[in-house]
Amino acid sequence: MMKLELILIFSLALVCSAAQTAFGAACCGGGFAAPSIIAGDDKAQLTTSYSLTEVVVDNVDSQGFWRESDEHQKVQTFKIEGAHIFKDRWQAGFALPIIRRSRQNETYSGLGDIPLSLGYEYLPDWNYNPTRPKGIGFLQITLPTGKSKADSEVGGLDSRGTGFWSLGAGTLLTKILGRWDAFASLEAHRSFDKNVAQASFTGTLKPGFGGNFGIGLGYNLKDYRLGTGITWTYEDPVKSTSSSGSNSPGSVERFATAVASLSYLANEEWSGTINYTDQRLFGSPVNTSLGRGVALQMQRRWGR
Repeated sequence: MMKLELILIFSLALVCSAAQTAFGAACCGGGFAAPSIIAGDDKAQLTTSYSLTEVVVDNVDSQGFWRESDEHQKVQTFKIEGAHIFKDRWQAGFALPIIRRSRQNETYSGLGDIPLSLGYEYLPDWNYNPTRPKGIGFLQITLPTGKSKADSEVGGLDSRGTGFWSLGAGTLLTKILGRWDAFASLEAHRSFDKNVAQASFTGTLKPGFGGNFGIGLGYNLKDYRLGTGITWTYEDPVKSTSSSGSNSPGSVERFATAVASLSYLANEEWSGTINYTDQRLFGSPVNTSLGRGVALQMQRRWGR
């Protein structure tokens, strides 16, 4: 049971965060990265990941029409995540992403948005109940440390974040049944206004609410896990008010991210995962870009 749980929890980190961190698909909405959560029986964990993504659909407009070009943008993300248990059922986590965007001979890189989280295990699984899942709730604040598309002078190629402060809450549910495992995650957040002063626009951007809902299923065989998952993402329109008094209502943003993963548990301290992620397969995307890519992840855990 311990090995199955470790492989499941490790795989969750990549599946739940793929919708936002690996792709940076959000072009207009508040955006929200999944928190780093310890869902197993460890005291602390440290995760490093590298992803390479090709933005194959440059824009899906507000009417749902897809627009592609022959010059696809590539996004590389290196991320360090950590989490630590305190007071038995409480935990704190963080993520530090470095993002590099390139297209033809242009390349820009730097720090992305930083999420900080506080979690609580409200449904413990001390007696391994046959039907009740393990449940962890969390609060998260996202710091707008990455340059936003609204602040870009090169059409967003140098953007690495949303530019908005965000505050959110959510839950993660996990369950292991024999060789099978499953999880579900739900998160909602509120992003806050931002003042912009540029040659193309001077005024205030007003985002709203957003959320992510993800589900996944995995099959475990000895030290390996084959998994799949999908996360649906939604963001309210970002309204804009210029200094001259003109207004724009914006448009909702919507997309879905599908993931297939293979995980390997070397021992109770080290594990690794490789996955493939594609945003073109499900949902009815609107007001966003879409990508596909691969990611590698390594995790180190410390037992209690």
